[in-house]
Amino acid sequence: MKTMFVGVARARKDAKALSHAIKCETISLGGIRSAESVKDLEIFDCLKNKIPLFFAGREDVEIGRAFLEEVSRLNPLAGMIMLSKKAVRNTRMEEIRKKFEIEKAKLRLCYEYSGVFRFSRFNGAGVEIHPDYDSYFITSEEFAENMSEVFKVEFAEGGLVIRKLMNEEWIYNPELKAVVSKKIGEECRTVLKTDVDVRKIPLKRMAEDGKNREFLAALERVAINFIRENAESGNVAVPFSGGKDSLASLILARKAFPDSELKAIYVRTNYELPYTEEYVESVCEKLGVELIVVDAVFSSSIKPALDSRVCTKFKMERLREAVRKIGNPVLIAGDRDAESRIRRERPEVVNRVSLELFPVKYWSGSAVQLYSILNGVELHPLYYAGFYRIGCSICPSMSDWERYILGKLNLKGRRKIR
Repeated sequence: MKTMFVGVARARKDAKALSHAIKCETISLGGIRSAESVKDLEIFDCLKNKIPLFFAGREDVEIGRAFLEEVSRLNPLAGMIMLSKKAVRNTRMEEIRKKFEIEKAKLRLCYEYSGVFRFSRFNGAGVEIHPDYDSYFITSEEFAENMSEVFKVEFAEGGLVIRKLMNEEWIYNPELKAVVSKKIGEECRTVLKTDVDVRKIPLKRMAEDGKNREFLAALERVAINFIRENAESGNVAVPFSGGKDSLASLILARKAFPDSELKAIYVRTNYELPYTEEYVESVCEKLGVELIVVDAVFSSSIKPALDSRVCTKFKMERLREAVRKIGNPVLIAGDRDAESRIRRERPEVVNRVSLELFPVKYWSGSAVQLYSILNGVELHPLYYAGFYRIGCSICPSMSDWERYILGKLNLKGRRKIR
């Protein structure tokens, strides 16, 4: 199995120890002894299409810094992990794994602000790094107005939202403006608000910023390489729900195999959210993708709950049937680490419905948003109203915040999908 991350260590024994601790490819620098020797290495071109992480024992720090300086010229996704022991091979596996999870989280939680929020490997914005947190942007003025109306705090398009546990959100615009709670089963409430003046930052300007384009291009390069390495035949399909993550996966699959007869599989329920069906159709038409619609009709006896997703199992069964009918293609799915602990612990490649690849596994919600916009594909209309994820109208994960948006939509009427 080819992976997106590659763990790098100074010596072969250290690389071998890494391979037992983390689920990714590992390489060594051949046992070099000085930072000056790093420039002579011939491995950097091979690391352009991966996410390289140098694991540094205490005796390897200078070599690690030299390596990071060189590889970062080609790849802005590169990072370094500092370990407590002299050598990687002497470090407990538990420490290596924990620090690896933190480093993966940095990919979606590190930002700097300079007129726009910029993706960064250095946490200039001072955001708390946690493996279960995600980030996304306030996508529109409508979204900002809805937030302001519910939480009685001024917000603006382009605000950075750090989504923590239990649907608690920390909103920066550009400094911390408010902390709000959208906890499922409870009323929306404002936990904290500040007097910081907010600034409107159009998402298109954020997407077209030079540093962000470079970062997104690197994420794309790694994802496309990963798809091609693990689905060499080009016989692929994308489970497409209309959500932002499966949208990004669809764009990546189209780019990975531009000449293939790419298929999108849409499992349609009798409880779809507004806009979803027509949105899925419009995106597939725009990208030149064959759309296969499979119906999953929920009976009144199906009662989804947070701890019993019978609806998900039913949809997976219908997806499995569709996959068999079209010849068991490799599935390019939109699972991301930040969505749940279960997805975070799932490997990059699994074999469930069919062989499944998760090319946006390490992306943030904000990266997914900007990537789609940069590729000229608008998000599902409900994201511009304030939704974080798109599911079914009976989803047990739906909060009062999302019900508020749907209620307001019913009063205003539908917008036209472009």
